[in-house]
Amino acid sequence: MAEIKTKKLSREEIANIEIGNTSVSTAQKYFLTLFFLLLIGIYPCFQFYYHQPFREWRKMETAQKSIKAYETALEDTSLLRAFLLTPAQRFLTGVFHLGNEKVIIGNDGWLFYSGDYEYLINPGFLCQEKLHKRILSGVQPDPAKAILDFKAQLDKRGIRLILMPVPVKPMIYPDKLGGGNTFLQNPSWQEFKRRMEDAGVTVVDLAPGFAEMRKQGVEPYLKTDTHWTPEGMYFASGLLAEAINGAKTKNKPSETAAVQNLGDIAAMLKLPDCERYFSAEKIQNPQFNMKTDRSSDILLLGDSFCNIFSLETMRWGADSGLPEALGYQLGRTVDAICRNDAGAFATRQLLSSELKRGRDRLAGKKIVVWEFAIRELVNGDWKMLEMKLGNVPESRFLTVTVPRDVTATILAMTEVPRPHSAPYGDHVMSLHIGDIDGGSDEALVYIVSMKNNVWTQAPKLRIGDTVKITLSPWSDQEKHFGTWNRSEFEDENLLIQEPVFGELKR
Repeated sequence: MAEIKTKKLSREEIANIEIGNTSVSTAQKYFLTLFFLLLIGIYPCFQFYYHQPFREWRKMETAQKSIKAYETALEDTSLLRAFLLTPAQRFLTGVFHLGNEKVIIGNDGWLFYSGDYEYLINPGFLCQEKLHKRILSGVQPDPAKAILDFKAQLDKRGIRLILMPVPVKPMIYPDKLGGGNTFLQNPSWQEFKRRMEDAGVTVVDLAPGFAEMRKQGVEPYLKTDTHWTPEGMYFASGLLAEAINGAKTKNKPSETAAVQNLGDIAAMLKLPDCERYFSAEKIQNPQFNMKTDRSSDILLLGDSFCNIFSLETMRWGADSGLPEALGYQLGRTVDAICRNDAGAFATRQLLSSELKRGRDRLAGKKIVVWEFAIRELVNGDWKMLEMKLGNVPESRFLTVTVPRDVTATILAMTEVPRPHSAPYGDHVMSLHIGDIDGGSDEALVYIVSMKNNVWTQAPKLRIGDTVKITLSPWSDQEKHFGTWNRSEFEDENLLIQEPVFGELKR
């Protein structure tokens, strides 16, 4: 009897046979088609009424920016995200002790900002391959190039430059992330420090001192915040004072102010009841009784590490930050230009703009101290900025000496972060207005766009809108709002104009 051989079917042939024998009735076809069409069509309708992201389109200057803004608005204001994000985050945090894309929950309830962790896992911020890739993204990535250019311009005026890159929290607390007890550092740090010191730049390295503080039982960083404790800040001010004139660190003043708060990393979890999972921290802020002074021969450029105990809106106290502590250590006041975020360029840009307006902020200065978060060495935009004194610009741009109510047209406006999408909950945007009271005057206006992660009416404006607005001197508001995170125009002609402060009329 002949042996019957059977051919082994391939997976594709088996699949074709199975699919070919699947029967779907006409009614089922119509039902499934209608169901999926309704599912696809109904959700966008609900989303449209829940939030209209088309507003962001109208504010952008280019199609590329418009598309990016539209995509961001859809993501940030998704109806599903609004309903599902909080329950999902509660489950992940409460059951698995997990954070989100911005928050890493460490041991013993210590919280870490994921952007800080990237500084350590980066193979080297001076690596040529990494620098080249970042150039392609449209930024100037080389910190050494920008810093040495800044130093060369200061040298021409006989001004000394001191750098203080503030360590990020994971560097000092590897044990809270499952690591050892030795502080960590990016592979390019030693080369960067050597290049700076060889060029005559004084570099204040805080990491070894912070690690030693921990060994002595003193915490240099807040448990639920990205920033340092009053003890860490005061230690840094002592090293700065020693670098400036060899002064020894003074004992802290005995007068203190108690503050209790939950930090900015906890807020990034976007949980309305975050206190259920993490306890508020209690600190004692030293009272230095010092004020900043523009006539000082020392200028401090700094980011939120300068503002954390100086800016009341950050909710960790007021007038007790790095500018005041440094002045106390030196026994004389210092001048300060501080702004939250973007330490690689923001304060240099403010200084450059002021010089171009004909205001010589560097007059009489002998030392410039530049403080920034060390993570900026990896991900900052190290723009090359000119520190050249210009003439007072002649233009139709309006300036005011007393508050004035006007009617104007919105000609241009800067972007505003979505609530809870940025590390800081307060923001100032820029407006370019024209047709003021029916005339040819224009004005550059700084206006509050977000308070405590809630938008004001300003971000909802559109280009071409007619608004009633009260204008007042920016100099009267700069001490309070000048340190807030701010979006500026890229147009050089607008940057050199004298700004005014605006408040929309109801």
